[in-house]
Amino acid sequence: MKKVKHLVLWPLQLASVVIATGLLCAYMARWISPAATWFFAFFGLFFLPLLVLNIGMTGCWLMAKRKIGWLHLLVVLPALFFLPAYVQLRSVADTVAPLQDGELKILSYNVHLFRLNTKTKTEETLPAVARFVKEEAPAIVCLQEVALYDTNRVKQAFSDYPYVHFQSRKIFGNALFSTVTLSRYPMVYKDAIIFPNSGNVCIFTDIAIGGQTVRVYNNHLESTRLDLALSFARLQQEEKRNEEIKQVSTRLRDAFIKRAEQVDTVAAHIARSPYPALVCGDFNDLPMSYTYRRMKDNRHDTFIDAGSGIPSTFRSGIPAFRIDYIFCDTTFKTIRSYIPKVIYSDHYPVVAVVRRLNIDVKRACGGCCPKDDGCGFYDCPRATKVVLLKK
Repeated sequence: MKKVKHLVLWPLQLASVVIATGLLCAYMARWISPAATWFFAFFGLFFLPLLVLNIGMTGCWLMAKRKIGWLHLLVVLPALFFLPAYVQLRSVADTVAPLQDGELKILSYNVHLFRLNTKTKTEETLPAVARFVKEEAPAIVCLQEVALYDTNRVKQAFSDYPYVHFQSRKIFGNALFSTVTLSRYPMVYKDAIIFPNSGNVCIFTDIAIGGQTVRVYNNHLESTRLDLALSFARLQQEEKRNEEIKQVSTRLRDAFIKRAEQVDTVAAHIARSPYPALVCGDFNDLPMSYTYRRMKDNRHDTFIDAGSGIPSTFRSGIPAFRIDYIFCDTTFKTIRSYIPKVIYSDHYPVVAVVRRLNIDVKRACGGCCPKDDGCGFYDCPRATKVVLLKK
């Protein structure tokens, strides 16, 4: 009888070790760049399913009074630090509450070329997106995947925003694939970070708000360009299964590596910013990823600060599929964060209301320029150390 019991328990314990190892690999996905090794990034995609399996295994083994249950418990505990990026249990934000003095509303939206693609129709969504933005009335709008076949037409649709920053890349032949930032406040500087061998881009815009300058980064990082429905259909066909697995794996790997390179470039640029930064856009990666950790750094994820529920920003039908974000500098406080469930794109928009804290931001010189004794924030944009001084 003991031999039979051993034969049953041994494969279950082996499966437990494999599942626990998978969750550990998912944790590593945040810390190891896919550019160095892309292996761990795959596990990061399955963080939540692996966590659920490990919680189940913990309960089962502890009830069976098996020591391996403690192994699962130890593996599960670190997830407490990462779960806030996936779920918030606070009450739903009041999305129609009027803005108070000093509050700033930002909206980020991948508009999918202003087209809603379904099996039955292809409908232009530019007018609908423009109406939605007008109703939300944010001060700053960050758009990704903008089709700019007619620049003036896009400007007319968003005529409430006198200040516009376009950056286009040519993809699919001569089609213009653009990232756009719109603002009610004056733009004092515009530039872009161009990613090599990619149609994606990050644009950054210095915006003067109430006598202070804020730098807004609008990101569209590398996509896997997968059609989930088509991939699932092919996986069900035995003759196409192996080929589809190979194609999906290759696309994921290539996208992981490109995004890692892109986010390293953007993160280094943000670290040198002479102004407090708002970082928005479609990162094409989940919170359990190297991309998320590098982009967030010591900034606030507005969802963690003021969001609620289990958010998804990509309309895939998969819960907790959040790949669009708004991060704010530590000189801001998040007041509200929410995701309007409008269906004008394959993404949902992300909205945040933030307030600038009563802080002066200055850069102290770090030997990078002749003013070695410290100087004003605006006088030394090349300085390396940021000092926050409360008023």
